[in-house]
Order: sequence, then structure tokens, then C-alpha cells
Amino acid sequence: MAADTPLKQAAKSSAQRAGDHYNLGVLYFSQGNFAGAELAYLQAGAITPEDPDIFFNLALTMKKMGRLAEAKTHYNKVLSINAADMDTHYNLGVLLKEMDEPQQAITSFEQAIALDPDYLSAHKYLAGLYQQLGLNNKAIASYRKIMALHPPGESARHMMEALEGTTGATCPLSYAKELFDQFSDHFDDTMLTKLAYTIPAQLRLVMDRHGADQSFARGLDMGCGTGLSGVVFKDCVERFTGIDLSAKMLARAREKDLYGTLDEIDIISFLQNTAETFDLFLAADVFIYLADLKPLFYLTRKRARRNAVFLFSTEICRQDYRLQPCGRYAQAESYISSLAADCGFTIRCCQSANLRREKGKWVKGNLFLLTV
Repeated sequence: MAADTPLKQAAKSSAQRAGDHYNLGVLYFSQGNFAGAELAYLQAGAITPEDPDIFFNLALTMKKMGRLAEAKTHYNKVLSINAADMDTHYNLGVLLKEMDEPQQAITSFEQAIALDPDYLSAHKYLAGLYQQLGLNNKAIASYRKIMALHPPGESARHMMEALEGTTGATCPLSYAKELFDQFSDHFDDTMLTKLAYTIPAQLRLVMDRHGADQSFARGLDMGCGTGLSGVVFKDCVERFTGIDLSAKMLARAREKDLYGTLDEIDIISFLQNTAETFDLFLAADVFIYLADLKPLFYLTRKRARRNAVFLFSTEICRQDYRLQPCGRYAQAESYISSLAADCGFTIRCCQSANLRREKGKWVKGNLFLLTV
């Protein structure tokens, strides 16, 4: 067999060097040294500029560093080399969604699905984006596809029912858990900055203005999330318990050291199984994930100490409760009044409020203070 020519030997040498740089980039990335990974991948790409794996990893690295526009450039570089790379179309779609470019994100997810019609994760993102842009028929079709690919499909069914105007008795627990697990990493910034969320502070003002007790021995934060309500109420609660469905949200709350106890559980199960009683019950932006509040009101009253305070917010509808197209529930003021009377609560305050900003408009709701 003839010996390799100098040209072939040079090519082998280049490939070897590119591979070394690439492997170093992988190592740096795994260690969280993203600047080092970037340099290593760039060096590999300069040697073998037609290797899509290098630029895919570069895109991932840029995203980790928050340099989203550069990540987009590198994903597009991969697609210029291999337009049929469905995972790159998918990852580009996720990136474009984060960059608030929903129409371009839709195009990317549609291209991923064209390459693999059963790409479940792409269908999930696509359904949400269709709904965001008001393309409800397309969203419903996507939710049906998700249910076909993943038969339990509780989250998809919930959103499909929301778009179709159907109201069930309750929200699937899996829907709320999945939603907040995904939301946990950027929950505080999104709520406080993008959505101008101040419900905990508004509830505190309601309590302060209407003469409720200013000090509580035992408080229960129902659906505590990352602890935004805990920050506002911690000073007036001797022992604070927080409960939530999302382990990832609870991990964020734990970092703030606000609660004596944190429990990963749904509200109804907690109230049914605990032997503890409380003199403050707090539910800020929680009932939007519940429909019929009757079981919760009865159980709350059962666990309430003498003179207990029950503070919560609701979105509003004309009567009873309804599932809105956005996937959140609303409860009528008359419905809350009836429940309060039935369960032995006195309504000390019902106050209209701006709950959060969405699509440039305030979401309207009510703030309630009930006492035993």
C-alpha cells in the first residue's frame, strides 16, 4: 500500500488538531468554563469550518453566556451546512422564543416537525406560540397532536379546553407542576420586571389598612413559589410554612430562608392531612390554577385558629368560576361571597386591583381579606 501523500498527512494533522480543540471545548463546557469553551470551539471551527457539531456546541455555549444573538448566528451556520438537522431547528426555535421572536420561532419548530412529525417537544412549544399569537385553531390542533403522542396529555388537554371554552372542576396538578418547574429559573425576574407583579405587596397593604392583626404565630403560604409573598409577610409571622407543587420553585424559596417548613404538596392534600392550625392563610396568585374553591375554603376554615386571617387574590368573571383562554381560572366576587358565608368567613375587604401586565394591558382582579 502506498504511503500517504504529504497532502493527506496534512489533512490528518488538521483534523487531529481540530478534534483536540473540540474535545477541550467539551471539557471546559462541562466544567462551566464557557469562555474557555468558546475559545476552544472557535479554534476548532477555524480549522474545520464545515463541521456542524462545532458550531452547534458554540451556539449552546453562547446561550449559556447570555449572548443570544451570537448563538442564533451559530445555529444558522449549522443549518447552512446541514439544513435537515432537526435538533438544530428545534434549539433555534427555543432560542428565538427566548429572544421574543415568536414568528421566527414558529418557523423553526415547524421545520423540525416537517423533518420529524412526532417531535413531541417541538409540538409543545409550537402549541404555546400559536396560542400566544391568537392562532387558536392551530393551537388546538397542536394540543390534539400532543395528546396523541403522549396519551396522558393532561397539560395539553387543559389548554385545549381553555381555548374551546370548557371549564372543568379543577386544573390538572401535572399542568401546574410542569408549568412552574419550567418557569423557576427566571420566575422572579419575569414576574417582578416584565409583568409588574405586586400582588403580595398589595395584599399586605390590604391587611395593614383594614385593621387585621399585625402578628401571627403560624402562617401558611399556599402556593409559595419562590417566596415572593414570604419576603413581604415574613416580618409578621413567627413560624411560616410554605407549600408548592414545584420542587424547583421550592428550591428557589429555600435559598431565601423565609420559611420554617417547605413542603412539596398540593394545597388540598396538605390541608386534608395536616394536624396543624394557622392564624394566617395566604394565597397570592394561586386560585388562578384552581377552579371550584369550595373544598379549599372548607378545609381552610377547618384549619383556621380563632381570629384567623385569609388573604388571597382572584381574577374576575361574571359568575361562579371559569377557565379562561389563557389557561388560568377566574372566580366571580359573588361566588367568593357565597363560599365565605357557607364556610363561616367574614369578608372584611374586597378590593379591585391590577394583578399583572400582559401584552401591554393590566390583568384585572380582586384582593380579598377574610376573617374567622
